[in-house]
Amino acid sequence: MNLIDIYHSTGVLIKPLTIVEVLSTNKESQKYGLALTAAEAHELIESRNQAVRNHGRVELGIEVVKQIISAFYSSSYINREDYALTINELVEIFYYMKNETEESIGDDELISIMQEFYNTSCRGSLELLRDRELAILADSIRRARQEADYSLERKHDNEKYGY
Repeated sequence: MNLIDIYHSTGVLIKPLTIVEVLSTNKESQKYGLALTAAEAHELIESRNQAVRNHGRVELGIEVVKQIISAFYSSSYINREDYALTINELVEIFYYMKNETEESIGDDELISIMQEFYNTSCRGSLELLRDRELAILADSIRRARQEADYSLERKHDNEKYGY
């Protein structure tokens, strides 16, 4: 299978296979009373494609979507009525954070961090997750990176000028 078939540059092409992959997560989520319909899976893939485009990313597979679903369906803060909407928002937050952290956190680790905050300090609030906890995390990562860059620059200057 040609990977470009999965994600067309405009995000318009959605293979039935991809929808089936998303729907396969229902096997486990149904244990918690949660399941996506084919229409919700299609919408989730479209939302994911839009998030990828909005954040200037290139991703051919949907593994991240499946990982997010698997990480969050067991949360006591997710209910049947807003399951699809919550997963859509979590996917958007994930890609936003990948950019905000400048790829310094791997996919698995970021999903784990999101899950931990969502289920503890955020108590299921997507707004607190995005606008408080993950914003603080992104700021600290940027600050650490700036400090490291500054230290490297000073070291280079010291070596260059013999300080």
